[in-house]
Amino acid sequence: MNNIIDAHQPLFPRNSYLVINGVTLQDRNNGGLRFDVEIKSGSDKKIGLARIFIYNLSQEIQVGSEIKINFGYAEDVGEYGIYEVVKKNKYREDGNIIQELLCSERSKSTSKIVSISIDGNVRISDAIKAVCKSAGITIVTLDLLEDKAYTNGYTCYEKAVNELRELVEDSKSKMILKSNNLYIYHKDFKEKIINLSFRSGLLKNPTYSEKVEKEDCIDKAQDNENNENWESQNIESTAKNNKTYDYDVVCFPIHYIKKGDVLNVESETFNGLAQVREITISLKEKWEMKLKVKVM
Repeated sequence: MNNIIDAHQPLFPRNSYLVINGVTLQDRNNGGLRFDVEIKSGSDKKIGLARIFIYNLSQEIQVGSEIKINFGYAEDVGEYGIYEVVKKNKYREDGNIIQELLCSERSKSTSKIVSISIDGNVRISDAIKAVCKSAGITIVTLDLLEDKAYTNGYTCYEKAVNELRELVEDSKSKMILKSNNLYIYHKDFKEKIINLSFRSGLLKNPTYSEKVEKEDCIDKAQDNENNENWESQNIESTAKNNKTYDYDVVCFPIHYIKKGDVLNVESETFNGLAQVREITISLKEKWEMKLKVKVM
């Protein structure tokens, strides 16, 4: 049985802070500066992006800088993700000097070149631990199907994420990398289920998602070649099977909800399990998290 946790009812005040190259920048609610954040996870297998606007910061943020985004309410504040600045702009607006930063979810840790050489009998699990230690990646689960040994030792000089993929594939297993957290498994990925309701952050009743697959992606076997009568349930079923997403869910920003997570939604329009496929977050004047989910 998957672990089940309740999303807590968001409390005020809002709390958020950035960690830029190891230096913490508090928000204006905590005696710091104003900054606004927009986050888009992208669709499946896409790299997420963040756009950060920092007001009146005397230090210049350079391309290549690493930024950790943290947010929450009251004491429930946590790290959402780690991003790398790939583009920057600086301008004046209404008397403010604003640094606008376009950031990629691909953090320095996962893109870092690791150089490792281990002599003797080395198992895949040992190699994975060595790569993660060198890159600063946290191993959450390490469950390999085949933890075979490299009898001639292990050597690598490669980006951490690429090396980990090769090691995991060699063990006939799978991996999920969320921010700097690594999950390795070979059976079904047993992940926490997050309860989401109006008591725990849901802002609106979920609505049907309008994004559907292109016509050439639809299974032609469903064509009505025999001119059979289609009842409403047939049409509904076909539409559901061909949709990339089933519902749009709007809630308060919850830092531990990530792409791929499973939600147990309680609402007037939908009750049940759904997987998060895309995420958009706004940490500006209005705090809001929009999720595109697929019913499980």
